[in-house]
Amino acid sequence: MQTATGPTDEASKELPKDLYPSLPVYPGAKVEHVRKPKGAMREIMFSSDAQMQQMVAYYKDQLKKNDFHITSSLIMPARKTWSCDFHYNGRPGSIMLYPSDQDKTKMTIDLIYELPAHVDESLMEPREDFDIEGPGEMAQQAPNPNPSEKAKRN
Repeated sequence: MQTATGPTDEASKELPKDLYPSLPVYPGAKVEHVRKPKGAMREIMFSSDAQMQQMVAYYKDQLKKNDFHITSSLIMPARKTWSCDFHYNGRPGSIMLYPSDQDKTKMTIDLIYELPAHVDESLMEPREDFDIEGPGEMAQQAPNPNPSEKAKRN
């Protein structure tokens, strides 16, 4: 079993700056773990005393209101689990709700999302700025190989 701040956790339980700015977080949910990025993905675990049905309704409503596009949603009442895949401006993410392993009266909110793309300028092609202004002269056009073709179309 992992300790409160295992080797894969960030030093702080503060929400990372790379999280979607408009992502709804269930009211009263407590951050349990903020995982260090793994490749292009990051995971944040929350806990809540709320009931699953209330949480599902909240996330379905708030994700839509905040322009998150839900791509799939699956509820398994017998297991008290719900999963929801979404994307926001092309960045995918998912939320899973399930009973806490430590305390079955609490629910775990498991959020996994793609980090925003950071463009490494050193890998980009050099930018070329030309000093030509305006439309200027047209480039030389290939001669029309069949002048009678144009006459037929008009």
